[in-house]
Order: sequence, then structure tokens, then C-alpha cells
Amino acid sequence: MSLSRIGIVGTFSRGPVNEPVLVGSLDQLVTTFGEHKDGLTGYLSMLGALAQGANDFYVIRTGGSSIASASKTLQDSTPANSVVIVANTPGSWANDLKVAVASGTTGGTFKLIITYGTQQETFDNLTLDNVASKVSSQFVSAAKVSGATNIPANLSSTPLAGGDDGVTTTDADYVGTIDVNGNRSGLKVLETVRCAIVICAQQYSTTIRNALLTHCANMTIDFGLRMAVLNINKGVTPTQAVAETAAMDSMRGILTYPWVELSDLAGDLVAPDGIYAGRLSVLDAAASPSNKFITGINKTERFLAGAELNALTQARVSPISLVEGRGFRFRNGVTLSSDPAWAQTNIRRQFDQLEMEIYGATQWAISENNTEKLREAMAAQIDNYLVGKKMRGEIYDFKPTICDDTNNTPETIQARILNTTIRVRPLYAADYIDHRIQRLVGNEE
Repeated sequence: MSLSRIGIVGTFSRGPVNEPVLVGSLDQLVTTFGEHKDGLTGYLSMLGALAQGANDFYVIRTGGSSIASASKTLQDSTPANSVVIVANTPGSWANDLKVAVASGTTGGTFKLIITYGTQQETFDNLTLDNVASKVSSQFVSAAKVSGATNIPANLSSTPLAGGDDGVTTTDADYVGTIDVNGNRSGLKVLETVRCAIVICAQQYSTTIRNALLTHCANMTIDFGLRMAVLNINKGVTPTQAVAETAAMDSMRGILTYPWVELSDLAGDLVAPDGIYAGRLSVLDAAASPSNKFITGINKTERFLAGAELNALTQARVSPISLVEGRGFRFRNGVTLSSDPAWAQTNIRRQFDQLEMEIYGATQWAISENNTEKLREAMAAQIDNYLVGKKMRGEIYDFKPTICDDTNNTPETIQARILNTTIRVRPLYAADYIDHRIQRLVGNEE
């Protein structure tokens, strides 16, 4: 059961809105959602994640209320509105699209020429009746204007207009809703797909952080148990960062700090959510992110002293810091949980993986007769699975699974419930290395 997929909600310069799109590379990202553009958030977090080796994303594009698709209404010779051309996805990118109209090869028809940069598409022998079905463009759709009676007049190459990226967003755009028709937006879209790590790109408001934590707490095994990576605002001091955690307590949240300058975007400071999510996504579930090397960073917003790093760790903040001679690294592997049992990210992820793998492997038992034979088979299957995990070094140890009359009473059986008790000792990271060096004199042993 992979824990590598990142679900990201952000603003982009192009691409479908509020639809989950699988992306596995920078080329796919640029092709579908466009390149970096000032004021947009998604590319910044994606770039940080990709730099760490992450290659499995569900991308959700959001946008403010102004987001719109560029269009051009073509007129006939009257002039009256005839055909409307609309960009396939919203954004100012489509303001660079151009449309031209010429006479069709067959009499009484017209030809559309769509140009985007050096790319050109031509659709011939169009009529008002077939224009919607015959214009199969990668850039636009075309449709007859209601009530139109004449084909468009010839037109020299003319740009579309009105495309808007929806740069100005609110917290509500990221948090999302489910409307009366069941249409989802923002984080609500990620409820319908499987992923293991979630971020709202470059966001740090209390509203969005709480929404991310609630989202993760409410997710079921079917769509993937998951963790959220949260940001602190730019310009925050270590003391202020420590105070940020006072109102947060979650085994499914990680709070990163400080902002960083990416090597591929020199001069700009970006929130580190994508960097942390990307590095976490390429680690085994049992591996702590603590002390892991980070690539693609020129510098952090501020350098942190040892006392500051200790204070941040005690406050459950996960800082990025430069280690002399060893590059930029995460300095702990903590969650936002005040419960020591769940304070380590790798412990939470190990048990998420165990729970989802066991759940998936035991679906065969659903609606089978709850007999002693079924319970014995269930316990044996889970124990065999745990033996394999231990042999591969993926858990430290376990005790035999309990699935018998002691935890399956007549009352629970009558309620159509089969209970198991699975006891696992996870792998723990050696976060503290304590060397005791003694001075020997002469022939002492």
C-alpha cells in the first residue's frame, strides 16, 4: 500500500477546475496546468515536491470568483451573432489564442483556423449544425449561438478575450463545498480520490489549516488514510512559530517552517509545504523524515540556532535548517500530536499502512458466516502478513492476532461484527545518538 500520492489544491494558469487530475512529472504539470506565473500558488508547491523526487500527484485547480474562460463570438455578414468560440479551460493563457474564419471548401460552409503560438488547427466544411461536433480542438470548443441563421463571415486572425486566472482567492476556494447538485470544489474534491498526503498550496491561514486537519481526521480507509502538511506565514520568528501550535493538536498534521528560496526560482521565497510533502512521499512508511536531505533549495528565510531548533521541536513544529557540511535537512519528524504515542510522523504512517493493507486483504471475509473457522482463518491470515512485514524489516515485532470468543461475543456476532485485536510494535527512529567516550589511562580495561 503506497503512501506516496500527494493531493494538492492550488491555483494554476490553465487546466480543468475542481477536477482531480493525475500528474507524474514536471512536463505533465506544465502541459496540463501551465508554468509558473506570479500570484498563482500550485506550481510553487509542485516544484518543491518534484525536486524531492515525488512523482505521484492528484492536482485540484481552484480559483477566485473572477476565474473565466476566454471566448470570441463570431458574427455573420448581417452582422448578427453566429458561432461562439470558448477556450477549453479558464485562464488568461487563452487570451493568446486566435481564431480566423475563411470560406469552406464546400459551398455554403466555413473554415475555422485556431492558432496558439506556433500550433495551428484547421476545421473545414463547417455548418451551424455540425460546428459543435466537428471542431475537436485541443484548445477550444465551438457552438452555434442560439437563434443564429447564418454562418460566420470571413475574419482575419483575432484573439479571444476575457480569460482570467482567478488569482484572488479566498479561504473558501481552497476549503471547498458540495453544492446542491453534488458538485465538489477545493478540498472536497480530494475526498473522492485516494491519496496519502494533502496540501493547500502556499496557504497558512487558520481556517485552511483547520480544514486540512479536519479533512484528514474524517477520511476513511477506502479513500486513503492521510496526513496534512501545513505552513506558517512568511516573516514569522521562531518564537512566533512556537506560539502557532498552541491551538493545534493532531496526529495527522505536520507544521513546516520557515519559507525557502527554490533553486529554480531564485529570488522568491515560497512556503515549504511542497518540499516536505515531496520528501515524505518518497520515504518508506517506517522512515522518519528527520535528518533527511532536501534538494532544490538555495537558502531558508532565516537561519536557526540550536536553542531555536529545540524550542520548535518541543512545540511540535518541523523546521528546515542548514546542517554544516551536510546541506539542508528536516530537523525532526514530529506531528502536531501532544500524545507521545502518535508524536512521530513515521509511527503514524506505519500504522496507516498496516491498517489499509490489512483492510484490503481481508475484504473476502465480508458477509461470510461468523464461525470459529472464519475467525481462525482471519487470525492466521493477519499473522502471516505480519510475519512477512517483520522479515522484511517493516515492523519491529508483533503478538498473535486475537480473533476468537474473547473478543467476538454472542452480542457482537448477532450485531454482524467480526472483531480482531492486532498488536504491533513499530520501528522507532534513533533520533538521539548518545556517545559515551571514556578516557583510558595506561593499561586500564
